[in-house]
Amino acid sequence: MEKNKDYYKILEVEEDASEEEIKLAYRRLAKRYHPDLNRTDPRAKERFIKLHEAYDTLSDPQRRKVYDQAGYNPKNIDLSDLLWKYNTTRFREMLRQIYANYYRTPYNKPPPEGLYT
Repeated sequence: MEKNKDYYKILEVEEDASEEEIKLAYRRLAKRYHPDLNRTDPRAKERFIKLHEAYDTLSDPQRRKVYDQAGYNPKNIDLSDLLWKYNTTRFREMLRQIYANYYRTPYNKPPPEGLYT
């Protein structure tokens, strides 16, 4: 896994690009690197996956804000303030959003107590 990924460079847009510009750039590049359209290029699938990851991050305003502040590396985020300002439930939800790309498994809440007894 790469340590530093520049999502703006991957999508070939400026850092102050609007959501519409990001969407158009993603669509343009997705057509160019889609694996079904580029069967002869072995790197097309890898490039398409990187494009999708970059678009997924930059299209969501919350994720984009976190990415702009901390970059790709989650270790750059200072989480000490969150422990004092927010209760643990809110903190846990924030961590799930930050690390959602790493685990790719949906979070399912357990059933209410007494439901299956």
